[in-house]
Amino acid sequence: MDKSVRSPLSAVLDAAESRGKLNLRTADIALALPGVSADALRQALHRQQRKGRIVRASRGSEHWVIIPLQDASAGAPPLESWLDAYLSKTLGLPYYVGLLSAAEVYGASPQAVMVTQIMVPKVRRPVQVGRHRLVFFARSRVTDMPTVWHETPQGRFKVSTPALTALELVSWQHPAGGISRVMEVLQGLLPDITEDGLSAALDALDEIPTAQRLATLFMRVNHPDLADLVATWLGTKRTRRIPLSPEATEADPCTLDARFKVRVPDTLQPANT
Repeated sequence: MDKSVRSPLSAVLDAAESRGKLNLRTADIALALPGVSADALRQALHRQQRKGRIVRASRGSEHWVIIPLQDASAGAPPLESWLDAYLSKTLGLPYYVGLLSAAEVYGASPQAVMVTQIMVPKVRRPVQVGRHRLVFFARSRVTDMPTVWHETPQGRFKVSTPALTALELVSWQHPAGGISRVMEVLQGLLPDITEDGLSAALDALDEIPTAQRLATLFMRVNHPDLADLVATWLGTKRTRRIPLSPEATEADPCTLDARFKVRVPDTLQPANT
């Protein structure tokens, strides 16, 4: 047998890649290969997977991502080329990239993020696609949250706005690396946080304790204007005395921010600006 002859599936994959189409579903491939049985197609797909030509997005999803030669070492192409198609089309999930991964999009995360943190309606198991590890967090009313498209020549995916990113980092401090890292990342986000964006994020999230904590951090990074906006949003809402970090205890030495009723650890130093 002449090994130089491409298999029918290889021809389909090459043709799709030449058109810039890196996302294929098993059903679509089957339509392009009408003479191939389901069993034969499954075996052919697994052969291409072992060769590193394609990668399955997740077990049972029947969503395959073509791996261009330049991305072979990573085991998958960049997220922008397949993440939105996989989550919103194949799985039918509303989503957005958030937390430290969103901060990295805005150039505000000083350390490399080893996983991609994604907000979805319900918690899902992590997914490994090549070197990309997707970790999911449950967010109610995902579609109501303010997002923007992160666009590159390779494609695009949805990401939380800078203001929503800041609020969620404060709300999800543990997966963000703790309050000290949150404050560090917040400084990088500040140039992109607008008053309108902050108002929209506060309204969408509607979490009073998170707003109290973020306002306190705004004061510590010398942005009283943004703290004032949060104070206006809080208005006559019922607030209570809370720690800056949810896991803090009453025994931890702290100083009360009387304006926002937030207990700030004495060990937390004001950020350099």
